[in-house]
Amino acid sequence: MIRARKSAWFERLFAVYNRNLIARRFEGLRVAGLEHLRDRPRDVPLVLYANHSSWWDGLVAFQIGRVLALDQYAMMEEQHLREYPFHRRLGAFSVVRENAREAARSIEYAGELLRGTSRVLWIFPQGVTLPNDVRPLRLYTGAAHIIKQTGTVYVAPVAMRYEFLDDFRPDILVRVGEVERIETGANFNAKKVTGLLTENLTSTLDRVCGDIIQRDLTHYEEIVAPRRKGRRVKSPESLSTADKGKAS
Repeated sequence: MIRARKSAWFERLFAVYNRNLIARRFEGLRVAGLEHLRDRPRDVPLVLYANHSSWWDGLVAFQIGRVLALDQYAMMEEQHLREYPFHRRLGAFSVVRENAREAARSIEYAGELLRGTSRVLWIFPQGVTLPNDVRPLRLYTGAAHIIKQTGTVYVAPVAMRYEFLDDFRPDILVRVGEVERIETGANFNAKKVTGLLTENLTSTLDRVCGDIIQRDLTHYEEIVAPRRKGRRVKSPESLSTADKGKAS
């Protein structure tokens, strides 16, 4: 497996690039539930498990972590990490889910990274990119096995969506669910824990969808604002309203 080789100076440099990249390509990055991460206890590590619907997911996760100054790591498919090896300097390490022995090594390494610290691990337990509305969600048990390797941890679901609303570019909308403490012991059951994670991630994703349908984004905090070049592109609705005003 490929281990992480975090570099503080590279993280600072990449954070500037990443923020500008998101600002250019999207109508901003907004997050609900950041208070769950800001207010979490720091006595044990935190595992953030997210849906995986886009190539952008890892960059969005990184940006959230930078805003909150998290000491974060991420599990990444080995093939992708070999293609983009600079992610190692951001805290990424590899996993080969198709190889049980290699997957076990990655899980053991994750436990070593987290155990006895307040570090944060991002994991995308669906294993592949899938549309947000696929139901039921199916999560690999890797997250549960990492929890078992680590000992006591906090966990929280993170739901990400990329939506075209009223603008030329899509918005990134993220919701962080409540942080839960999971104790490991003799009765720990990876399948039951995976079921709990699946249920929580599904409900968090559904809540983001509901927020979008209701156009209720008041609880979403903008952590990356869009970059404007010249005049903002107007939606058809705003153009038609302007035309009516001129006609009157």
